[in-house]
Amino acid sequence: MNFNELRARMPALLKSGISIELISAPGRGKSEFVADTIGEMEKLTGKPWGFATMFLATQTPPDLIGYQFKGEREWDGRKVAVTDPTLPLWMITQEGKPVWAYEHGILFLDEYGQGEADVKRASAELLLNKQIGPWKLPPGWSVIAASNRASDRSGVTKSFDFVINRRLEIPIQDDIESWKDWALTKGNVQPLTIAFANQNPHIVFADGVPEKQGPWCTPRSLVMADRLLTSLSNNGVAPEDASAVELVSGMIGQAAAAQYFAFVRLEREMPKYEAIIANPDKVKVPEKPDAQMLVVYNLAHRVKEDHLAQVIEYIERMPKEFSLTFAMTIGKRAPMLIATKPIQSWALKNASLMAAITK
Repeated sequence: MNFNELRARMPALLKSGISIELISAPGRGKSEFVADTIGEMEKLTGKPWGFATMFLATQTPPDLIGYQFKGEREWDGRKVAVTDPTLPLWMITQEGKPVWAYEHGILFLDEYGQGEADVKRASAELLLNKQIGPWKLPPGWSVIAASNRASDRSGVTKSFDFVINRRLEIPIQDDIESWKDWALTKGNVQPLTIAFANQNPHIVFADGVPEKQGPWCTPRSLVMADRLLTSLSNNGVAPEDASAVELVSGMIGQAAAAQYFAFVRLEREMPKYEAIIANPDKVKVPEKPDAQMLVVYNLAHRVKEDHLAQVIEYIERMPKEFSLTFAMTIGKRAPMLIATKPIQSWALKNASLMAAITK
């Protein structure tokens, strides 16, 4: 199941109360997906949702149940010494509030698969009954875990059948469309990087991990490289600077960086936005598909309502599939533009474009 398909099913899954374990290759965006689900559920229900998280790869069993201190209980007038555990971290939300401050929420167990065997045993009751010892999540809360595959060289430890039988396992499929949707609406990713991923899914979603350890390209490391380049650019370092190439290679590997900077050089050759607006019928249209794709993403990110007619005139000079790409990207980045007269008039002339916009 890809993230777009799973997103449509999340309200029902959360309402069921069944704990979930998301499993994928490293860096596919599981943590971001769970965090984004909070906002989507708040919009759907109109109520605030709590979010608590623990990085299970670094936890021990006492971290789950709480540390023990001496306490007392009284029965029939007789005091008996007992141990009282402290409130564990998973009972505290990211806002610093106890989980019972929220009627609904998600407890996220990140890097669950990398947890030690004793930690996984201790979590069994949490996955099934949403509690460990005296600590219990409110009824409206759900538990979601995230893991890598055992084959991913990510330190995944042994799983136990009695734990597996207590939760729903969902393998996450690589899907460029789901990633692009996130990059366009929530990821704040540059058009250049989105175009690169769209043209090179075999690099961004490479199966498995490199035979030799070192940096390699995943959706996560690519987004980190994108943010690094943005920061460098804001500090006066040009993307094609040798130091920028070296730094990005340290994020996504030399081979992927070489492909990425080929796109950077390609962007320098693209027609300027201002030139397209001024002369949409005369500015040169790139001949290569990857260059055309890059121009389309740049235009979709920059276009304003006043310039839609000129941009549409320019894009119509490209193959038809790029019209669809532009319209769908606009619909995700700035949905209000879909209702404008230039887009509506354009769609009426193109059945496939109308179908995409309606969807």
